[in-house]
Amino acid sequence: MLLSTFSVSFQGPASLRAPAAQPAASSVRMASIEDLPGAGPETGGKVWDPLKLADLVPYGSENFEWMRTAEIKHGRTCMIASVGYLISEAGITFPGYLSKSQDLLFSALPKGPEAWAAVPMAGKVQILVACGLIELATEVKKPHYLNAGMPTFGEGRKGRGRMAELKNGRLAMIAVASFYAGTTIPGSVPMLPGTW
Repeated sequence: MLLSTFSVSFQGPASLRAPAAQPAASSVRMASIEDLPGAGPETGGKVWDPLKLADLVPYGSENFEWMRTAEIKHGRTCMIASVGYLISEAGITFPGYLSKSQDLLFSALPKGPEAWAAVPMAGKVQILVACGLIELATEVKKPHYLNAGMPTFGEGRKGRGRMAELKNGRLAMIAVASFYAGTTIPGSVPMLPGTW
């Protein structure tokens, strides 16, 4: 009983409480997904999204900013991976040992996904730690990409370079997926040689 009396007394009379704030009418025009860099002459200047994936994460939301940043990061990773995959398939390797303790030469690694399986656990850990440190460096960068607004590319040479990076990254993601499919499911990618 005493507790209920205190709880009622702390609420105060309704006339003294502030009214609920009403959202103010905004005169700011919301941008649309068409305003985001990435659509170009390849798609007729329109956003190409046949599966309507952009509807899952609305444009302008924090999750959309995260998705765009992830697209750029994955594109960069796949650009490096596609070059590495092509160099490996061409038979070009680093000289020397991958692991002296296991007497494993770089040239002894198999090609494709089997190469990762052949890397000793200590090497895998080193690779994953390096990737984690790179990711951590981008996460602690100020302002954080989720608080900095939508990525924009600007005008001029820098803007063209960022647009090229985005589009080349998209192509590299398709290439790496094709390389992986071609090596794990023979004949699934007709343009790749059968020796992959």
